[in-house]
Parts: sequence; C-alpha cells; structure tokens
Amino acid sequence: MTPRSDNQIIGLCRFSYLGDGGFMTQKHGPDIAAELLYAVPRMLRRFAYFENICLPSLAAQTDPDFRLVALVGDTMPFRWRKRLKELAEQYPFLEVCTLEAAGPLNSTRRAFRRGWNGTATYITGFRIDDDDAVAVDYIAKTRRIADQLLTLGWADAQTPVAICFHRGIYWDMMRQNADQFWDFAEKEPLGLASAMITTPDAMTNIYRWNHRKLASQVRCWIDPTDHMFLRTLHGHNDSDRAIPPEAQAMQATLARKLMRDRFGLSPRKLLPLIEQLMEAQT
Repeated sequence: MTPRSDNQIIGLCRFSYLGDGGFMTQKHGPDIAAELLYAVPRMLRRFAYFENICLPSLAAQTDPDFRLVALVGDTMPFRWRKRLKELAEQYPFLEVCTLEAAGPLNSTRRAFRRGWNGTATYITGFRIDDDDAVAVDYIAKTRRIADQLLTLGWADAQTPVAICFHRGIYWDMMRQNADQFWDFAEKEPLGLASAMITTPDAMTNIYRWNHRKLASQVRCWIDPTDHMFLRTLHGHNDSDRAIPPEAQAMQATLARKLMRDRFGLSPRKLLPLIEQLMEAQT
C-alpha cells in the first residue's frame, strides 16, 4: 500500500514544559514549580532518559518519515534549551518548540502545528514521554493503519480516530535484582503508543482527554498483540505509575532481547547507566 501523501505523522514530547496544568509539580505554584522542574539533578536525569531511551527508539524506526516536536517552556534556562538544540542537530526528526505557559490542549495544538509541513490534510499525532520508548515499527504500523482508516472513511475531517497499541513492557528501574521487567496488555488505551488522526487546525488531539477515557470519547482502533511500548518507573515520574496487578514478570534475558530487537536500544550500555542513576538518587 502506497502511503498517503496527505497524512503526516507527528509526535509530541512535553519536555519539562511548565504549562498551566497537567503536572503534579504545578500544585505548589509557578515559581516553586519552575525551581523543581529545572533543578540541575532533575534535568540531568531527564536528559539521560531522553537521550538513551526515547530518542534512540525513534532513531531506529523502520519508517523515518515523521517529526518529533519537543515542547518546552519559555522559562526553561538557556543551558537546557541549548542542549536540546544540539540534539535536534543530531536527530533530523527532532524539532524544539518553545511556548509560554498555556493549558495542555492549547499548548499541544500549537506544538503539533509547529511540526506540520504546511500541506498535509491530516495529522496523525502521537504522544510520548522523555523516559519511554516505542517499538521500531511503531511509525510504520501507525501510518499504515491511519492511511487505511482514512481511505475507508472511518476517519475524516469531522471524525477523529485514536490508534492504540495496548501491549508493552513495564520497566521498574528501582528494582535492581529480579522482576525488573513486566509484560502487560492494557485494558484501556495508554497515552504511550497511542495516536490520533485529526486535521492540522482541529480543536482536539491525542492530549484532549485522559487516555483512560479515550474509548468513551472517540472511535478507537486497538491492537493488544505485539510489544509496542516500553514504559519506565523510576520514582521521578510526574504521573502516578505502577506495575499493573495482572502484569506477568518477564525474564531478564527476554527483556534484553526485546530491548534490542523491538526498541532499538542497547542493554549493555543502557542498563549500567540506569543502575548508576538509581544509585545516585538513593
């Protein structure tokens, strides 16, 4: 199937974005939130995750025709913006979008528009956090499914559709021995490995609703089969994360193989780095 030229794939990562809502650190007020958000130890951790988990998984995509917009606030210190700019020079798919504080929907709408090529009729926009990864065929599968849904008329300019991959790996970095990795197929859409087909000027996108409520708001195409996401737990997640009760423990050897084959990561390099990060925060 020839890819549709009128459908552009754009990812969005809110990279320590100090907006007007959506993160637990903001409950203390903007000044304290900024102090917490941009503290040097925290930012070094965020860059470690971004540079060694998120970006490598996207760089390994079998379909390289996509954009990733890193949304940052205009209050972010220059040293961190400079480091992101250097990453954008290293990864051609990465674009940095700097905005003033705004609500989650308004800011993400503007950020997706920043990544738009100016000609595509549709945007299939996905969300990802700086400490998570997607499978190397995530872009290819998302594009193929989105194009098919558009061709069938199941999605159109008036009808947004969410594409949700439900199976993935939970990685509990705080456990240094057994049971670090867990296999799980979500019962409801997860923000990670989910995308939404919209038009560039639509009033909605994948950030519009809590991901657990997506299926009650828009049409959803769901696949619970292949491992499509790697979700991390490390004690500094802004949202509440935990190993789902029904997740199945995964052997470390299998997890390492999947990290290499499914996510384009290097366990030999990554695991010692994460162990050092965990030791530094204890």
